[in-house]
Amino acid sequence: MKNRNHILGVLKALSIVVFIGVALVPSHSFSENQSNTNKPSILSLDYCSDQFVLLLADRKQILALSKASEDIYSFYRARAKGIPKTESTIEEVIMLKPDIALQTYRAAAHMREMTSRSDIGLFTTHYGSDPETVYKNIELVGNTLNQNLRAKGFIELYKKRYAALKKKPRKNLKIAYVTPSGTTAGVGTSVDDIIKLSGFQSYAAAHGLNGWQSLPVELLVMDPPDMFITGYFEDGAVTQSRWSISRHDQIFKMMQNTPTTNIPSSLMSCSGLFLVDAAERIRKDAANMGIITEAEWGTNE
Repeated sequence: MKNRNHILGVLKALSIVVFIGVALVPSHSFSENQSNTNKPSILSLDYCSDQFVLLLADRKQILALSKASEDIYSFYRARAKGIPKTESTIEEVIMLKPDIALQTYRAAAHMREMTSRSDIGLFTTHYGSDPETVYKNIELVGNTLNQNLRAKGFIELYKKRYAALKKKPRKNLKIAYVTPSGTTAGVGTSVDDIIKLSGFQSYAAAHGLNGWQSLPVELLVMDPPDMFITGYFEDGAVTQSRWSISRHDQIFKMMQNTPTTNIPSSLMSCSGLFLVDAAERIRKDAANMGIITEAEWGTNE
């Protein structure tokens, strides 16, 4: 394991900037009461791999996180404060020489080839947002980091919360999801799965929209949804197009008169890792706005 002062010196020489993010209270928290013995050092190469690392690793294991780890769409951005950041280049990975480098997509061409030559283990999570893939990824990262107990604890809690949501009363009400670009999420998207898990109908799915598509204004006017949820509308999350339907006067009026809530972008990213959090948030907001009762939002126990 490398000395922390040496690591900081290397990062300073590489002019890597440590960003200061906005605090967020995470829904999953694990104490660092385990010995760091035989736990590999880890370098995270993208902001979704950051979430796995910040969830499961001891802070002392983390050599650096991606430069996006404190951005608004990073769920665990509060935990990322004070941890060195990397540009995720092959040169930096080789210079820092972690035991493990983790990515959720290919950060750079030839990364696997070059890390192999340098005796650095490179791990890539599985693609998918369904619960089984989430469990598989948590197990993979947990085993890789020698944090099996934390991984097991997260999976058990995730399964319990997921099962509780599935038992909630279903509502024959349609929710329309809109991004700043005027795009909606149809069948086959993780957002569609989130809406269904929350106990409502997906507006896009009800109208036969598949994948990511522009949401037609005419359709919304002819068949208004029962509720709007917006994503990536926080400051700094994304740039809003001047020509987006989200700026259309009619849509603006509809959102003024229809229950509307913004789901934090940090819950809508990273392939289902926060699917349960997002579904719980939708159901809670629906109860707060009177769409469902407090009893329907509450526990099944």
